[in-house]
Amino acid sequence: MENSVDLNNVKVAFSHKNDGELRKTIFIYRLIQRPFLVVILSKVAGWILKYKIPLKFLLKNTVFKIFCAGQNRKEAQITMNKLKEHNVNTVLDYVAEGDNSEASFKINLETILENIRFVSLENKEPFVGVKLSGLEDVDFIKTVGYSDSSSDAEEKRRKEQFIERVNEICALAVSKNVKVYFDAEEKSTQDFYDLIVEEMMRKYNKTNSLIYTTLQMYMKDRVAYLEYLVEDAKEKEYLIGVKLVRGAYMEKERKYAEIAGVKSPVFETKIQTDYSFNQAVTICLKEYAIVATCLATHNQQSVELALKLIEQNNIINHYERVFFSQLYGMSDNLTFNLAKGHYNSSKYVPYGEVEKAIPYLLRRAEENSSIEGQTSRELELLTQEKSRRKK
Repeated sequence: MENSVDLNNVKVAFSHKNDGELRKTIFIYRLIQRPFLVVILSKVAGWILKYKIPLKFLLKNTVFKIFCAGQNRKEAQITMNKLKEHNVNTVLDYVAEGDNSEASFKINLETILENIRFVSLENKEPFVGVKLSGLEDVDFIKTVGYSDSSSDAEEKRRKEQFIERVNEICALAVSKNVKVYFDAEEKSTQDFYDLIVEEMMRKYNKTNSLIYTTLQMYMKDRVAYLEYLVEDAKEKEYLIGVKLVRGAYMEKERKYAEIAGVKSPVFETKIQTDYSFNQAVTICLKEYAIVATCLATHNQQSVELALKLIEQNNIINHYERVFFSQLYGMSDNLTFNLAKGHYNSSKYVPYGEVEKAIPYLLRRAEENSSIEGQTSRELELLTQEKSRRKK
């Protein structure tokens, strides 16, 4: 089995960037390496949202340019085509956060449905990303349970409408043979989302894994939940789709737990999270006959573990059962070298209006400015490629 992949080959990693693009990427990464500049960027973003200050050009030509594929589907398509030339698949993801109006939920639903139709025609390996908080108000979700015990007619109607929106997405995806990755979110809503996506997997993943739940492995209960899913799938005869991530809301979860006076649901250390993630990788790839797995990670050790397990478990059809995905603008060394090695490798390709993408962009900037973030590693690889080209 092919497993001789050099994940540090910078020539392959940045083959999609010309010299000008490479220089600009290095410049942006040097900026966001400085935490005080990220704080300034956050304030500017806040002013843009609150006071409608016309400074979005500043974001559009810096972090937006690096981490987003465009403001609309047409601009995103240019990026998708460019990635396709390097055998890199795409997970198309409409980024729209912060607007909790019913009108915005309807727009988001229609956009997701249109994305499914679009990628089914554009890509041999079509994927879309879906954020469930874009389909119903998070505060409402926090107040309701999954059971039908509610006596409030309006509450019951809204809950049923939300579930039907998710069902509509899944039904279309299955009819178009498109894989849907439902993102994980905060603990306060995740339990409800888990139950909904479980039901969709039972309903639609009968012969193929097209509906995927996402497990944030910094949560202490996720390995046990994964083991439950595997047993449930065996018992009820359906297939599982699992996207594994480390997690994106660590500080929020700790703060919420402190306020509530309860134990934090997330691990205390990165080492514990890494162990949890790799446990999940091991379980999923051992059960590859019923579990299709997406490793949405920038951690090279976890990717190397997966490559080793593909070989050990003799997963001959790994291109259909094991997927690797990294965010657009990050960890090109993993994405492009995996694709070169004939693994199913993709980029999460977010697009959307600059204003609506601000929360997403700030998470990327903050993530990359943290001590344990990606920036120093990204810069190291980018500058290696710049030096290589000079030589």
